[in-house]
Amino acid sequence: MNTPELPSQSKQGQNPTADPRSSFQWRALTSVIVTLSFLTLAVSGAVLWASPPGRIANWTDWAMLGLRKSQWIDLHIWFSMLFLAASVFHIVLNWRPLMNYFKNRWTRQFGLRREWIAAVVVCGGLFAAVRIELPPFSSFLAFTDDFRESWGMQAERPPIPHAELLTVRELAEKAGVDVANALARLQAHGIQGADPDVRMAELARQNRMPAQRIYDLMLSPAAGGGQQPGQRMGGQGRQGGQGAGGAGWKSLSAFCAEEGIDLAAAMARIEAKGIRASADQTLREIAINNGYQRPGDLMQIIRGR
Repeated sequence: MNTPELPSQSKQGQNPTADPRSSFQWRALTSVIVTLSFLTLAVSGAVLWASPPGRIANWTDWAMLGLRKSQWIDLHIWFSMLFLAASVFHIVLNWRPLMNYFKNRWTRQFGLRREWIAAVVVCGGLFAAVRIELPPFSSFLAFTDDFRESWGMQAERPPIPHAELLTVRELAEKAGVDVANALARLQAHGIQGADPDVRMAELARQNRMPAQRIYDLMLSPAAGGGQQPGQRMGGQGRQGGQGAGGAGWKSLSAFCAEEGIDLAAAMARIEAKGIRASADQTLREIAINNGYQRPGDLMQIIRGR
């Protein structure tokens, strides 16, 4: 009489660990990593394609979906490395099926196949077209450059490229602002860690605000105490003894009042030139923020010349 086998008894020679449901599937792991990495690269690549140039993104602290451009770049680099590593592992795990694509379907010997010849032609043709700047590939790249530059409104551009890499002292000197006044203005606005030798980018990170905003505070006469930019000991300024440091340090409204120019008419003239300004800004601040080298150029526009 045969005794039925109990469910708890395993068959002779059967290895319970060989159950595919209980073993780790490396192919599944690499496939999921490749897929997730690809999706992340697609999103980060699209964001970086549409992002403004670094000199504007870093200056204005540009962000998309809560991440700055530098953070998107970091994500793109690291997920590219993960995608590359997972792809290599995926190729190793699927080496035999991959080699079959390089074999003749009838003789099963290595030989030319139309599929991989076509793939080489496509990739080689794309490389050559981009290399020699052949339309429409060159046209698309030119469109990309124009699109990125469209982010940079004139008032958002740094006074010099990558101004965030300069120290407070260096940027103040280039803007014609006394370093002591610049530091006093920053401290009056509650900027922490203001020091002549600290870089603007680091100061911006410490205070969680764009470097552009800190630069504006450095130029703001309303925040400063003590002597005005251009003043020296004994009240002698850079402009031949003018204590205020010249007309460039006057506000737009004060300059118009002294010149006998209607403020509304002056605002209309500068707005017609695409210049963004307010009545309480200094002429130097307006000029620098709008890409003019000297306040004198702005004065000529205000005067209608």
